[in-house]
Amino acid sequence: MIPPAATVAFISRGAPLGSPRATPAQTAADTVAAASDPSDVVRGLDEFLAWAVDAALRLAPRILLAAVVFLAFLALAWLARSLLRRVLRRSHLQGSVADLLLALLGYAVGALGLVLALENLGLDVTSVIAGLGILGIALGFAAKDTLANLIAGITVLWDRPFRVGDRIEVAGSLGIVRRITLRTTRLDTARNEVVILPNQTMVTEKIVNHTMHSRLRVDVPFGIAYRHDVPEARRAVLESVRGDEDVLEDPAPQVVVTELASSSVNLELRIWLRDPRSELAARLRYVERVKSVLDEAGIEIPFPQLTLHVPEASPAPPPDGGAGGRTAEPAAADSARAPAEPADGADGSTTRARAGGGAAGAGESARRRGVGSE
Repeated sequence: MIPPAATVAFISRGAPLGSPRATPAQTAADTVAAASDPSDVVRGLDEFLAWAVDAALRLAPRILLAAVVFLAFLALAWLARSLLRRVLRRSHLQGSVADLLLALLGYAVGALGLVLALENLGLDVTSVIAGLGILGIALGFAAKDTLANLIAGITVLWDRPFRVGDRIEVAGSLGIVRRITLRTTRLDTARNEVVILPNQTMVTEKIVNHTMHSRLRVDVPFGIAYRHDVPEARRAVLESVRGDEDVLEDPAPQVVVTELASSSVNLELRIWLRDPRSELAARLRYVERVKSVLDEAGIEIPFPQLTLHVPEASPAPPPDGGAGGRTAEPAAADSARAPAEPADGADGSTTRARAGGGAAGAGESARRRGVGSE
């Protein structure tokens, strides 16, 4: 809105446009001169007040609508915070995390109401929103991993695949959930270690919850030799389960054959536990118990064996040449070609042959001795 022309003239009196800048003395003189005419002052004030009232009347509907919109969004923020508080109370979320989520929700709804109220007043907030959008994009690129974990944390809290106190297995880690934050989830392992996993991992990886249901089945594998009877092994193992208060009678324990392996018949003991949290202790207890009952029943638990067959080594060939420069084969050939020297065969003397030192010559000499003795 522009003030009335008379008011503008009254305000600019004593300083015409294009004139040099007035000194303080001139300004004071002009003010006194203007004040000396009361009618001009009253008329200017009246016109200014009339302009102000007219502008207020024109803006009043917009101001009222903007106030109603802003108050409505404040009421909406209060209602949304109340609903979210109930949801977070059921999820057993930490108080600090719940307060942070409630504050973020309140600020978000309040900021949206403020923007709409300013638009109803006729103010252009497009540039402001665009600047905030660019700033948000820059912050998103700078902290994308943190924002991803925050969004994943909200997803975990909303979807609730596990709760504090559950025993879960995720990303190769097995433990009890002790704390869930917006950025991480913390597990306590059986070795009293703390595993801190980003919530993005909790959303993208496979999660196995061992304690979501009221009962849990535990499988204990074992094997027996082929020469033993499967029903006999089944009776012995099931007898060891009878009377255990941690094991449910319905469904009943089972021993089933799972595989006919290369060296054993593989079986599996299947039991249902009353308390899923006793899974680890029950598994270790029954692994030892199965070994004991099979030993008492005389049933062998085979293990892989390796038989090594070593062929007999063939004799090494004699070296070429020797001290006399002759090999075994030429020596045997010479012995075979050498003529026998008969002796007095009548009196039963033996026949001698020149053997040349070889193995073949010795055999031939022995044969001839046998013939001569006949």
